Amino acid sequence: MKKLFSNIITLLILAIGLVGCSHSSAQWKTMDSAEAVMNSHPDSAFSMLRGIDTARLGGKEERARYALLISMAMDKNYIDTTSFAVLQPALDYYPRHGTPDEKLKTYYYQGRFYMNRGDDDNAMHSFITAREFANKAKDTLSVANLLDAQGIVFGNSYKTEEFIQNNIESARLYALIGNREYELSNANSG
Repeated sequence: MKKLFSNIITLLILAIGLVGCSHSSAQWKTMDSAEAVMNSHPDSAFSMLRGIDTARLGGKEERARYALLISMAMDKNYIDTTSFAVLQPALDYYPRHGTPDEKLKTYYYQGRFYMNRGDDDNAMHSFITAREFANKAKDTLSVANLLDAQGIVFGNSYKTEEFIQNNIESARLYALIGNREYELSNANSG
C-alpha cells in the first residue's frame, strides 16, 4: 500500500511538473505573437511585449524569453539602451539552457548594449562568443545581423580586412533570406 501511495505521489509530482513546464501561459502566447511579427512589424512586437504584466511571468525560462524578446524589440525600434537589467534574465538563463539560436541572440544583444555604451572591446567579446553558436544556429537573419554588427566594430578599430570580410559574409546571408536592402548596404560597404 505504501509503495502504491508513493507511486501515485510521484506521478502527481511529474504531472504537475509537466504542466508547469508547458508553454501555454497567456504571457507565452503573447510572446509567440510578438516574435512572429518582430522582423516585419517591430513596433507592434514592442507594443505587445510592453503589454505583458512582467510580475506574472512564471519561471526562469519565461523571464529569459521575455528579456530577450524585449531587448530585440527595443533594438529593432532604435531604442538604444545601455542597461543590462533588461537583458539580464536571458544572460542568466540561456548560456546554460538555451538553444544555439537563443545563445547567439543573447550574446548578440549583449554586444549591442555594449556598442550603445561605446564599449567596442566588450561588444567584440560578446560578438566573438555569439559566433561560437553561428554554425549551429538556424536563424540566418540573426547570424547576418551578428556579422554586420561585428563588422562595425572592426571598422571602428580600423581592421579593414575583417570589416570587409564580415560585410561580404553578412551580405551573402541577407541575400539568402531575401533582404535586398541590407544585402546591398553591406555589399557596398565591403
